[in-house]
Amino acid sequence: MKRRQATLRVLISFLAAALGLAALRTPAPAQEPAPLSSGLTPEEEQRLRILSDPEALKKEAARDKLRAPFEIYRSQIPPSDVLPWMKARHWHGLILELRANLDDFAGSLQTVPVAIPGTAYDVALGREARLVKEQRSRLAMPLFLPTVGTVKEVPVELIRDGAIRPDQAYSVALRPLAPHQMLALVLTKEANGAYAAWSRLNATIPASLDREDVQAADSLRYYRLILPLEPDKPLLPTHPLTWTAVSHVFWDGLEPDVLTVPQQEAFLDWLHWGGQLVLMGGAGPKFSVLRESFLEPHLPADPSGEGRALEAEDLEALSASYRPPPGAIARPAAAVTPDGPPPGTFGGFLGGFEAPPRRVAYGRPAPIRPASGRPVQAAGLRPRPGSTVVPIAEGTDTPLAVERRVGRGRITMLAVDPTDPALAAWSGIDTFVRRVVFRRPEESRSALGVASGPAISVLSMQGPDLSWYRIAARDVAGGPPPAAARNPDPRERPPVVPGELASTALQQGGMLDDRLPNLAGVAEWRDDATVPRLCRESLEAASGIKVPGASFVLKVILAYILAVAPLNWAVSRWVFRRKELAWAVAPLIALAFAVGVERAAAYDLGFDSAGDEIDVLELQPGHPRGHLSRFVSIYSTGHARFAARFPDDPTALALPLSAGRSIAGEDRSVATWRAFPSPALEDFTVQPRSLAMLRAEQMFPTSGAVAIEEDGGVRRLRNGLGLELRDAALVEVLPDQEVRETFLGDLAPDAVVDLDGLAPGDAPESARTFDGPDPSDLLEALRRGVEGRPEAVGEVRLVAWTPRPAPGPVFEPALDRHRGATVVLAHLRYGPPPDPGSRTYDLTAAEAP
Repeated sequence: MKRRQATLRVLISFLAAALGLAALRTPAPAQEPAPLSSGLTPEEEQRLRILSDPEALKKEAARDKLRAPFEIYRSQIPPSDVLPWMKARHWHGLILELRANLDDFAGSLQTVPVAIPGTAYDVALGREARLVKEQRSRLAMPLFLPTVGTVKEVPVELIRDGAIRPDQAYSVALRPLAPHQMLALVLTKEANGAYAAWSRLNATIPASLDREDVQAADSLRYYRLILPLEPDKPLLPTHPLTWTAVSHVFWDGLEPDVLTVPQQEAFLDWLHWGGQLVLMGGAGPKFSVLRESFLEPHLPADPSGEGRALEAEDLEALSASYRPPPGAIARPAAAVTPDGPPPGTFGGFLGGFEAPPRRVAYGRPAPIRPASGRPVQAAGLRPRPGSTVVPIAEGTDTPLAVERRVGRGRITMLAVDPTDPALAAWSGIDTFVRRVVFRRPEESRSALGVASGPAISVLSMQGPDLSWYRIAARDVAGGPPPAAARNPDPRERPPVVPGELASTALQQGGMLDDRLPNLAGVAEWRDDATVPRLCRESLEAASGIKVPGASFVLKVILAYILAVAPLNWAVSRWVFRRKELAWAVAPLIALAFAVGVERAAAYDLGFDSAGDEIDVLELQPGHPRGHLSRFVSIYSTGHARFAARFPDDPTALALPLSAGRSIAGEDRSVATWRAFPSPALEDFTVQPRSLAMLRAEQMFPTSGAVAIEEDGGVRRLRNGLGLELRDAALVEVLPDQEVRETFLGDLAPDAVVDLDGLAPGDAPESARTFDGPDPSDLLEALRRGVEGRPEAVGEVRLVAWTPRPAPGPVFEPALDRHRGATVVLAHLRYGPPPDPGSRTYDLTAAEAP
């Protein structure tokens, strides 16, 4: 019995030991933390976590200490999603992708202050920024730089409201564009690699350029193609005034619904102010996707569904019309002497170079050879009324393209696809793309000679030759076009002397290479342009404030020196007979002169603050929005800070306006332009008894339009704008590029004028008697500011003014007096797109009759 009990104890001990060993080798299952109770607030959940699992919370806090407060992933400048191309004196959009890691953020995203040339202001460009913790955000804002060539990046800061120092700083990388260079955007639903070859064509690079000089080829090229990384998600600007660097858009079957509503509105604004849209044809339903889209009302043709397959013999006419371009042309540069360049050369800071040679003849027609069983597909097009057909060759019925003007711009629908393998391998594709797609003029003696290397001269065209985009308040030059500009033969135009355009890199701002001249651009925000200059002069005259001239300053200085030294000593010596009194009287004389000069320069308006304004409202035919430029002067009797706000208008942009009298070393003040949530120019300082000026631009919705109505061959002009238009003048550009002016007088709202039988007359003078800024000189500049280019032929415009400023900005504090005038420039009609076979685009074409 005892033996059994002992054996049982041993077995029990053995089993217990085995169970213990198994327990040591098998880990216990992890216990899941009890789920947090639903319905708890974040603060209650945080306290519950502290009580339930304090160690995990400590580890998480330790990890947070190692994380950066902000993560900035990338910056982009639309429309390019890779290379941040930016042009000086143009507004661009900036998109910043970032995340706040440690806490919610409420503050501003803004640049460091940027100096505005010709003014005493530095401006910080920014917007409101609100970030939710650990959520990725995209912040967009407009960006403006007066100089880019010497700047490769622009610092931006995240700063909390009321903080002294920024929480985070980041440098936005930039790739500068030369003033003459333009962006060409490709929109396609498929791979866009086929368009990359266009960057090597003479259509996009000067034909006379040595291709081996890579740096010169990059600096002197005309167009930079933008090929989106994600073709079905293009990064288009949403602000209409950030499209000014884009000249062309090539649309290849992209679904229009991919674009957001703001992008569509900005696209139409760009198109009406001179953008060029080219729709690619070929095989597939590329045009049918545009039905019932925002572009459908403006298309020049409808797809007929009757496409054709073009074989080699069908393409002979196309190859004969667009022959291969000449080869590269280069000439050695002439030596420069102290007395200037030798005879027959053009001088400038680049040195001398030979006069541009005449273009050599085009090559022989190159055949187009489609692959066996793969003919070139041509889409069937049914032209709409008012459209122009570009045939494959003169005398044929097969349309190569159908196009029409949309405002100042154009839409061209190509029947073929230029990236078709047979056409892409054709040596004449360069000429076809230049003339029909880009509609770029022929390089000729009108091009600017540029030294691209130690011994190479290049013919380079300028911005007005490469883009149709214009804004009147920025681009109107004023005065009649020169006689040379009216000559349709570009070979007979006089060459441009680069010395007239020469400037330093800092002055011209867009220079990429110190060997290049300051080639002219278009749509530049410049305070020294014609319209801003005329508006500034009118505002100064209307204010009644006159800046003392040099003679006044010199007289005061001489009088002070005379009074404080010899006269003071003579009176103290001979009248008071105490020479030491001169030392005591000198401060009193200085104080008396200070008070006297202040009183002499003072001007009492009868108001503590006053503002004058001249607006330029530019309208395009059939478009519901106009472009409005404002030029404002503000006067204050004391030191004051103003804010100009533009509520409910996200398209507004504003900066200080140069007064034309900046002084080196003067005190500068910092203003802020905030684009969101409500556009506003804040902290705009006005010095006592002086004028401060600002300029603004925005897209302005209109309730009606000024239009020409035709009935039975009779032309009538109807004023449906809802404004009284004074001193109205009709300006017509005739086929010979002569300008005809017809004055219509005053037009009441809804007035109708019969245009037939009107005779030209003298300009009225009623504007000069207006109690406010005089718009007379500006009206004359807008009447005579017509470009002598083929796309301007056939234009009809109306120039008038109304005696009140356009509604919009709110000034804080409110101005005691605010008056002004609005000048209306209504483009009523444009001629058809110029023929790509004319002498402007083909120097071998026959003379126009």
